[in-house]
Amino acid sequence: MSQRFLYTCIFVVHCLFITGCASSSIDPDRYEKVASYHMSVQDDSKIVRYFAPQVDQTALDADTGFYPLDKGHDALLARLAIIETAEQSIDVQYYIFRNDESGGVLTWRLYEAAQRGVRVRILLDDMQKRRDQDLILISQHPNIEVRLFNPHQYRTARGLAMVNDFNRLNHRMHNKSLTVDSYVSIVGGRNVGNEYYSVESAVEFSDLDVMMVGKATDEVNQQFDLYWNSEYSIPVEWLAEPSDANLDQVVITQVSQRNLLQKFSSGQYSFAKLPFYDQMIKGEVALLWGQGELFYDLPNKPESKHSTLIDSLSEVLKQSNHSFVLISPYFVPTDAGTEMLVNAAKEGREIIIVTNSLASNDVFAVHGWYAKYRERLIRGGIQLWEVKSKAYIDKNWSWTGSSRSSLHAKAMIIDQTKLFVGSMNWDPRSALLNTEMGVLIKHPQYAEQGYQQLKQGLPIGAYQLKIVDDELVWIDHENDQVFTSEPDASIWRRFGAWFSGILPIEEQL
Repeated sequence: MSQRFLYTCIFVVHCLFITGCASSSIDPDRYEKVASYHMSVQDDSKIVRYFAPQVDQTALDADTGFYPLDKGHDALLARLAIIETAEQSIDVQYYIFRNDESGGVLTWRLYEAAQRGVRVRILLDDMQKRRDQDLILISQHPNIEVRLFNPHQYRTARGLAMVNDFNRLNHRMHNKSLTVDSYVSIVGGRNVGNEYYSVESAVEFSDLDVMMVGKATDEVNQQFDLYWNSEYSIPVEWLAEPSDANLDQVVITQVSQRNLLQKFSSGQYSFAKLPFYDQMIKGEVALLWGQGELFYDLPNKPESKHSTLIDSLSEVLKQSNHSFVLISPYFVPTDAGTEMLVNAAKEGREIIIVTNSLASNDVFAVHGWYAKYRERLIRGGIQLWEVKSKAYIDKNWSWTGSSRSSLHAKAMIIDQTKLFVGSMNWDPRSALLNTEMGVLIKHPQYAEQGYQQLKQGLPIGAYQLKIVDDELVWIDHENDQVFTSEPDASIWRRFGAWFSGILPIEEQL
């Protein structure tokens, strides 16, 4: 018997042993899964009264009021503010919810809302590893329920679960929404974590959310109910044994140890320093009013292999006449997408694409495949820009500790009249594997303003890619420089991107 064969046998036996020890933790008998739905809006609630004067002045053809949240600290403050006004219900839906300062302060406020009688439903994707005992402790609160979307069956051997059930677990819920009292929602590109909210992090994401009331929020409610009650959303009680810890004491300890009250009230990240804070306190948050519509995939997309969001968005794009701006941090257009964009440019449409440079991209494998399409896009008449890793991010907190900035916003400006904001990247993973959501808002004045601001800001915060003398170059208009290779990226990062580009992984990106 060869030594190699012996090692192989030992490895197989070891895997079988692990499989036996890491048996599935999903046990439907532990807890009865009960369907629940969003509550009706109460006209005398705090949040309704806050926006009532603006609703009364709404134009007849406008059905959705929205407020763009383009600064990280404002996006965190807005979430905390609407949570603190909640009187009936809070629905939370995220792909990532980190256990850091931002996640801690949001969890604290959700707990306080539950303490005053608010029903809290938390739906999280299960790709991020979390302690099941922490989740079940939170879910044991009488007013809080936690469910995980498409969970790993082996809770302590997630890598083995992926190997054993890759096709199922490779499909994730990428949707992002927070809704209070069925009346106001925040949707967009941000997860929950320091890097999304200008709180200390090695990387700071430039992102975009919208806070909304009206028709689009009604559709967010329907979307959440559909996901919450779907067969893919599993109560955390099915996955872990009950906890005997004291939730009240755990919350008090965490708030004290992290110094959350001082940090966000009078410390480095004091909300009182923000102009947006004064606006909210004085009731001066002026909503923009337009026509809104929520697009979203169905929860069964992993099995149906069909994106209802892309169907809806495709119809909108077909009707575009003269311009299309695409902002996507992860951009892998594929052959079909590249051909579509080039054909649109040949028909006379102005096509502008903004994505990350290799230095600002936090997933270099994505960049390796995107790079295959750059020259075709440019030669096809498309304006291509890559965001600098040191791009300025507008913020009021003076210091975040971030050494690198990265584009994370997912948005489109269509014909300078419509804005689409959501969770969807322009890549195969968003199209084929993950569920996504986003809101389309028709507001010509705001769309035109965003278009003009983008065109003014790109020469400062991004490199323009062009073909010069049959060679791809990066033009830094701000510093009047031209680069012939990926700016600011180390040789190892360039190698990693190149190597990823030769692997057969495009459909996974």
